[in-house]
Amino acid sequence: MQRARASAHLIYLDLFIMSYRNLFVSAFLAFGLVRPVSGQNISGHFTVDGLDRNYIIHLPPTYGHFELPVVFVLHGGGGNAAQVQRYMGMDQIADYENFITVYPQGINKQWNDGREFREGISSHDDVHFISDLMDTLALRYKCDTGRFFATGISNGGFFSIYLSWKLSNRLLAVAPVCANIPALLRATFHPAPPVSVLLINGTADPLVPYNGGTVGNRLIGDRGRCIATDSTVAIYLQAAGITAPATVAVIPDTNKKDGCTAKSFTYSSADQQLKVQLVRIENGGHALPGASQYLPRMVIGNVCNDFNGAEMIWNFFKSCPRRSTAD
Repeated sequence: MQRARASAHLIYLDLFIMSYRNLFVSAFLAFGLVRPVSGQNISGHFTVDGLDRNYIIHLPPTYGHFELPVVFVLHGGGGNAAQVQRYMGMDQIADYENFITVYPQGINKQWNDGREFREGISSHDDVHFISDLMDTLALRYKCDTGRFFATGISNGGFFSIYLSWKLSNRLLAVAPVCANIPALLRATFHPAPPVSVLLINGTADPLVPYNGGTVGNRLIGDRGRCIATDSTVAIYLQAAGITAPATVAVIPDTNKKDGCTAKSFTYSSADQQLKVQLVRIENGGHALPGASQYLPRMVIGNVCNDFNGAEMIWNFFKSCPRRSTAD
């Protein structure tokens, strides 16, 4: 009991510190007390299944001294690699925390994420592309191949879920935002080996229903169906063999004007090797917490500004222990 209480206190403290950390960093930057050093962007491409596939890789300033973790950041439907690079704000964290970010580009600005069968989307083997991209990075750059991670929002979030199943032997953890397991995959979805998962979803997302159902709206049309967030969490817990109850922490409501509050539910395996964490944003919309209101509220809903979503994602990734060589 004392151990459980101590764990809960540590999780709450971590969330509290993370919520306020950006305020202090911004203040230091504003007064010129800290001068951030930027890394470098490199554009690359290669052929997969007869198609030219493109990506952007961002190397932190410290690159070259030792092997670094890699975070694959996947754009949403209709987006592109450069756009999600700006939107997520992951490079600034990478430059400070020393990891590599990679921004793959989907064909026709879409990912084949297992959600629907549609000409121009489901015909492309994007899993093959990401797998070959991992191989390419391992050959050309100093990557810690035991610490490959993937995150993304919307279509990119769905694709990171798909990759956690199809490439579970190569990904240590994923962090989908505004996404659930596609309904078409519910019966067969079982990552083996299991991966750690951070899922960030808003209860009032107008495009990806928190409780499952049709994805999309009148503007973009029907984009397949997904299962509920709680069901998605349950499937990942089953795959990881986690039966212990969640440690619950309320994320400090640092912005009273965003119309949102957030709560974290963290489930850990008995050996502490795997985690499944849900961040439920009450009244949250279709957006990364802490990012911009890229479309009006009537289209995407509220953007939670109580914490920095990209920072939470990286903190989750770096807390994941390596798999044993037996896996």
